[in-house]
Amino acid sequence: MRPGGPHSARPTSARRTRAAGAVRGMTLFELMLVMVLIGLLLGLGVGVFASLDFGKRAALSLVQNVVRSARNSAVARAAPARVRIDAAAGTLVAEALDVAGTWRFEGERLEGAFGLDGRLAGAELVDDGYLGRALALGSARASYAEIGVQSDAGFDLYHGFAIECALRLVGTASGGVLSVGGAAGLAVGGAGALRAWLVPEVVGASGEPRSGGRIYVESPPGTLTPGRWQRVRFEYDRRLARLYVDGIEAARTEEVAPVWRLEGPLTLGDPRGSFQGALDDLVVAVVAASEGASLPDSVQFGPGTPAEILFDARGHLDREVHVQPLAFQLLFDDGGAQTVHVGLYGTVY
Repeated sequence: MRPGGPHSARPTSARRTRAAGAVRGMTLFELMLVMVLIGLLLGLGVGVFASLDFGKRAALSLVQNVVRSARNSAVARAAPARVRIDAAAGTLVAEALDVAGTWRFEGERLEGAFGLDGRLAGAELVDDGYLGRALALGSARASYAEIGVQSDAGFDLYHGFAIECALRLVGTASGGVLSVGGAAGLAVGGAGALRAWLVPEVVGASGEPRSGGRIYVESPPGTLTPGRWQRVRFEYDRRLARLYVDGIEAARTEEVAPVWRLEGPLTLGDPRGSFQGALDDLVVAVVAASEGASLPDSVQFGPGTPAEILFDARGHLDREVHVQPLAFQLLFDDGGAQTVHVGLYGTVY
């Protein structure tokens, strides 16, 4: 029979069948091998990812961001800011001044920012103000104005505050200029002296907080000149209570206590009528938390970490507190460490 006839085709088909089976067998084997390799890799990968501590790796950036937040707030508001660090609890928070209320005294309703309007009680508006019109005080026996801020949640002086205004004396008699709910205020002490005060929160014998006696900060006589508009600023940061006149520090007092709560409205002038002068461009700011963070459980602050990082109004480290650049460590539970640096000019790295 000729090659390639009917009988010779059967062995060829058998060979093809066996070859096809061999190919299918090899493919199944390879597939099983790939599945085994994938399983091994997945097992190893899960172990690797389980061993990674992403919180630990992000701890440095977390701390740097909070410190930068305080520094940026100081620059943006041209006012001091700080970072409070509780090393034992592993927490830190940035605190900066936040405007709680402003008044320009252009209308009878004493319109203020955030809907905080007031009422006149014997006080008058005059046209020759520091900026436009001003609030004239002392022209009558009961000459004052009131603004209901005691129910506003933003008016919390507890952590510190700044009170700034333009002031013009008519005479040299003493009297109250303003009182923020009985918790802090300004007054003139006679002979051109300026007096500021605050009421601290203290702990009584029973362990309950209560109001303490007033703490005063008073400038020398002659600091204020009758008939002249002058910028006055009283600020407190639970470290120093400072009084400024025309941008120059006139007096200071050390104090660390929190401020007692407001117990009444913002009163402008003296209801007894003893203060005579005018008030304009009033701004009240409070120290509030702007950003906070907690370290992961696997990270802690190292020895020597400062309890506070203070920035001045330029965003530089406060030289009265920090005479050198700051450097403190974050310690990891695996024995590693990273260092946080803060330069004298506020650079964080």
